[in-house]
Amino acid sequence: MIKHLIKLIWNKKRSNFLLTTEIFASFIVLFGVMSLVFYNYGNYAQPLGYDYKDVWAVYFTQQDMPDSLFHDAVGRARRQALSHREVKEAALSSFNTPYSQTTIQWNITHEDKTLLSQMIMVDEHYASVLNIPLEEGRWMERAEVESGQPVVVLNRQAEEALFGDEPALGKMVGFSDSDKKWKVVGILGNFKISGEFQELEPMVFLNHRAHGVPAEVVLLKVNADADASFEAALMKEFNGLAKDANIELSYLEGQRRSQLSITRVPMIIAAAVCGFLLLNAGLGLLGVLWFNIRKRREEIGLRRALGATRSGILSHFVGEAVVISAFAMVVGLFFAGQFPLLGVFGLDAGIYLSAALASVAILLVLVAACAFVPSREAAQVQPAMVLHEE
Repeated sequence: MIKHLIKLIWNKKRSNFLLTTEIFASFIVLFGVMSLVFYNYGNYAQPLGYDYKDVWAVYFTQQDMPDSLFHDAVGRARRQALSHREVKEAALSSFNTPYSQTTIQWNITHEDKTLLSQMIMVDEHYASVLNIPLEEGRWMERAEVESGQPVVVLNRQAEEALFGDEPALGKMVGFSDSDKKWKVVGILGNFKISGEFQELEPMVFLNHRAHGVPAEVVLLKVNADADASFEAALMKEFNGLAKDANIELSYLEGQRRSQLSITRVPMIIAAAVCGFLLLNAGLGLLGVLWFNIRKRREEIGLRRALGATRSGILSHFVGEAVVISAFAMVVGLFFAGQFPLLGVFGLDAGIYLSAALASVAILLVLVAACAFVPSREAAQVQPAMVLHEE
């Protein structure tokens, strides 16, 4: 039957060209959107690596304050926050806190390997505030922080890139702009600083006092009942400790919503454009099939007179539409196959494969649904009536 359908379609290739082109264009757009969806879903499915709920970030900007006074004020602000029952834990961090959309990148080295990685300057309480689980080793300790010992904690991606299958604990790493060597004391899993949709990347956590520039952000783990009145009282205390500094407080949950919206908006726009194109393709396909079937009433009546069943007529025209779309999708698959071969966008080949298969399935369902209504009408044709019209 398929061979017969292909022969019929080939004989009418000119009339089917426009329909084939429309389905091809729909496949390419759908393939791009599905690639974006599968890429973001794959990232979203990976563990975040920390807990952002009930965490406040207080950002101190130095402005005209002397260095010694400013960093002392930030440290006193952390201790002052712990005096309140609403605060469970407090930690110091650099400005690139989770969801802050701020990055600090340096080259970290080990022997002959160099890796561009995200850096976060932290203290000994950082892991407790964000509830970060460690997979190996430990977090930096209070004595190490206070004495300014050069210790670091790596995430799994940084460890694998620098050390491969070798154990990293106790090894020394360096940075391209310094001769100082830093000791690896702990390994954690994922840490997606930009949020759920971020691709996994290397992260390095440094003792902020060993870096020479103490941290300027206070992260607070607060109770669920901490409200706006407590926030106002806390900010008043902080402004009293650092009078000449600029101080801003932000909720990590609020920053998360902003970050997620930045990722969702392009996907929503792409999905809307793709949906509009598919709707037009479906309506066009429905109109073309209806017109073609109306033109072929004599053929349908003759087939019915020769013994063709209603189900046979229905399956024939639905199959014909599916085969036409299959021609277009084969060409589309050829172009889609060039993406992983040429390394376009640097995505994993599995993402492109999943996107192509999903696009084929969606279009086949759409084509079959659009072909069903006019094909069902064709199946209702009475041979005596068509012959009488002739």
